[in-house]
Amino acid sequence: MTRGRCVRSASGFAVAAAVALLPVTSVAQMPATAVGTDLLQPSLEGNPTTPPRFHRPGEKTPPASEAPPPGKFTEPSRIGATPIYGSPTGFGAGDTGFDSSNRPRRKRLAQTPLPESEVAPPETVFEPVPTLTPPEPAAPPEPPAGKKPPPSEIHPKKAAARPGAVVPPPPEPPPLSNPPPEVHPVAAANRPGAVVPVPPPEYFDYWANTPPPTEPPPNTVPLGMLPPRPLPIAAGDPYAALGIRAGSFLLLPSLDVSGGYNTNPERANGASGAPFLVETPELQVRSDWDRHSLTADISGSYTEYGDNLVPSLNVPYFNSKIDGRIDVARDTQIIVESRFLLTTDNPGSPNLQAQLARLPIDTDLGGTLGVIQTFNRFSVTVKGTFDSAVYDDSLLTNGEESSNADRNFDQYTGILRLAYDLDPGLKPFVEVQEDERIHGEAFDRNGLQRDSVGTTAKAGADVDLFGSLTGEVAGGYVERSYKDPTLPDISGLIADGSLIWQATALTSAKLSAASQVYETIVDGASGEFSRDLNLQVDHAFLLRLIGTLKAGYGTDDYVGSTLQDTRYFLSAGLTYKLTREVQVRGEVRQDWQLSTTPGLAYTGTSFLLGLHLQR
Repeated sequence: MTRGRCVRSASGFAVAAAVALLPVTSVAQMPATAVGTDLLQPSLEGNPTTPPRFHRPGEKTPPASEAPPPGKFTEPSRIGATPIYGSPTGFGAGDTGFDSSNRPRRKRLAQTPLPESEVAPPETVFEPVPTLTPPEPAAPPEPPAGKKPPPSEIHPKKAAARPGAVVPPPPEPPPLSNPPPEVHPVAAANRPGAVVPVPPPEYFDYWANTPPPTEPPPNTVPLGMLPPRPLPIAAGDPYAALGIRAGSFLLLPSLDVSGGYNTNPERANGASGAPFLVETPELQVRSDWDRHSLTADISGSYTEYGDNLVPSLNVPYFNSKIDGRIDVARDTQIIVESRFLLTTDNPGSPNLQAQLARLPIDTDLGGTLGVIQTFNRFSVTVKGTFDSAVYDDSLLTNGEESSNADRNFDQYTGILRLAYDLDPGLKPFVEVQEDERIHGEAFDRNGLQRDSVGTTAKAGADVDLFGSLTGEVAGGYVERSYKDPTLPDISGLIADGSLIWQATALTSAKLSAASQVYETIVDGASGEFSRDLNLQVDHAFLLRLIGTLKAGYGTDDYVGSTLQDTRYFLSAGLTYKLTREVQVRGEVRQDWQLSTTPGLAYTGTSFLLGLHLQR
């Protein structure tokens, strides 16, 4: 009994195991399309027009006549199908919209619903297929006449033109996998062997790119082209000097050799004329540093009339000015200056003695030390200056010498300037100056004590407006009091500075003003209060031919005496530039002087023709 039950139990166990393994074997033999499909849930994949569905309660099942033929199944099966190993193209792709085949997308076409007669019943028989091959889309049918096409068939541009349509932005281009390195055009042009393109001719057009004389030309070179290195004097003028490079300095030497005739060289009433010769060497030095600055302007001349004039009017002249700037910090600068001047009094001046054999020479030596501190737009400048004037003895016609030591003096000056950068082209300022003059001798030749103290206050502005009006101009008031109680104080309005106006590319004008109180030896006069106003206009008739017109007005008031002089002059000149190094110059000048003292009024005309050499 026990053995029989064991056999029967084993047989029953084998049958139960076979029945339990039957669905597993069926699942294992299903085609690739049914992998992962839940047998208890209908699949939504397949033809979307004939999705599988459940039978409603009470609905009859298909009759036996409609049952599938032998060997066919109503559910997918892999029994008898050739197995496919690996991951075929489009593995995992379905018909719900996701496509992982990485094939180019095709334009989706509107699908026309199939007639009901062609719709397969829900129990469609599935044939085992080895691979997934999507069916070729059928061409869309032509829409009936007068009927608008479906939205999917409308051209994108026409759809975007509809009112209220939202146009998506164009897709961005994919990033480059290996973009070329970015190299700055100037850095690339500086490489060895690089071919630098030549700037266009418009860059060298003198008429279109001529800036004001004190401003560099605008940078009009296209990006990637190296502009010619601008020079301080050659900027904007194709015939200006190029200079000589000496280390980190630029040297600009020049020489003027001129000859002419003056109808009144003595500047006296009824004097006779005489020819003259003038040699004028000049040297300008400019530093080429990133920080700090050093400039020098050195010029001289010698005017020779000959030995037949008494007194001799041969006049030497030398003027040297060296300026330096030390950039201590971004907002702090130290300024230094050295000055030296050698000259003589003008012929006919009341400060000259009678019976002179030659004009006495006087030298002025001075220096400046100051600090400029900037606080954002506000800047403060404090300077201290020292000047010393020394006069040589006068040589008389009888061979004797007359001392001029009473004219020697030293001047100490303190200057305070407050400026505010109101606009990039306008910087107003106020300046206060206090000075003291101490003479080498307590009393002069007339027994007067000429030591004095002066105060100057003025207000002005640094101007750079519209790119055509540049310079500095100021106006104010000066007052000087003297130690000798018999000498009256000097006071009055003053104007200083210069403005340059570039009216057109061919015409420029310069207006300059200067006011100064000079020392004098006129008996009873405290000093010589001089004011000058000059106007110069330059016009380029041709690229090589420049015309110049000058006019000036000045007054000399010897405060404390009745002597007053009024001066006028008018001149016209032409400059023809043969080459960059050689120029020819000519000038005609007319001078007038009116005086309250008889014998000091005069007129004179001078003619000058010379050659200018520069490098």
